[in-house]
Amino acid sequence: MTGKPRPDLNDTATAPYWEAAARHELVLPRCDACGLVFFPPRELCPGCWSRELSWQTMGGGGTVWTFTEVHVAFYDDTWADDVPYVVAVIELDEAPRLLANLVEPDMDRLAIGDRVEATFEDRPEGLSLPMFQVVPS
Repeated sequence: MTGKPRPDLNDTATAPYWEAAARHELVLPRCDACGLVFFPPRELCPGCWSRELSWQTMGGGGTVWTFTEVHVAFYDDTWADDVPYVVAVIELDEAPRLLANLVEPDMDRLAIGDRVEATFEDRPEGLSLPMFQVVPS
């Protein structure tokens, strides 16, 4: 594997997620049958298998559920300029959890349960990535 993976922006299951990210909005699929809000986006509800889905705007707030600081570039040297970086599971206020990078956290103070808010990193190739930053207390 060489190069960083890119999402398929034409995938019908995930396109609304990436289109919203380009507008700096965080949206997730919501099952119209059972009400489950879930991540990652997919064509079927993981709770009841319904195809009746809509998109719900998230507030962008949440808490750090768990995290890790990555110090070693993996696969090849693609991530060599990025290390160290922090990957966290964020529990959104609306309940689903998602995996995302934390932007410039203070590693001496970062803790499970810290409040975070969504932010977006615009990439040169026209892609915006949802990330999170710790909210100062």
